[in-house]
Amino acid sequence: MNEFDYSKIVIVGSSSSGKTTLGRQLSKILGQPHQELDFFNWEENWTEAKHEVFRQRVDEFTSKTKWITDGNYGRVQDLTINRATLVIWLDYSLPLILSRFFRRSIRRSITKEELWNGNRETLKNSMWGKESLLAWILQVYPKNIARYEEMITNNDSSKRKFLRFKTPRETKDFIQKLEKLSKLS
Repeated sequence: MNEFDYSKIVIVGSSSSGKTTLGRQLSKILGQPHQELDFFNWEENWTEAKHEVFRQRVDEFTSKTKWITDGNYGRVQDLTINRATLVIWLDYSLPLILSRFFRRSIRRSITKEELWNGNRETLKNSMWGKESLLAWILQVYPKNIARYEEMITNNDSSKRKFLRFKTPRETKDFIQKLEKLSKLS
């Protein structure tokens, strides 16, 4: 398993790309703690944590020797990406992201699944209005592509490696390879 340093992993990509699912899988395979950045950011009633509180929570988690986190929060990038040994970018197509978004949002709305700190997704807050998750996805999708392409171009590979998966198949192949390697160690 020495192709990459898996001790500090950040997973980035659009909402609904599967960042958290991948984080949980990696946590199980590698035996490392995983936490979503959303968990650190969202207080009850969809209230954002104060900037200092959010940074303190992320700093505490990413100061450990091993961790996995997922999310795209630029305001803590110095605590996540800059500390990471491996950044995994789930760079899936917008049609795939949107189909996953609709399925996930409907499922979460029906099951009333708790996300973080008592918050639950509803069809209203996920699909309607300029503050909706759907509007957010459409707004940041092209910006994130430019942001992460630039980050890869300017990356100091002696500090961190980047993996970019364009399809779920590539991600699945990576997971399967990692599972095989972990059984050999």
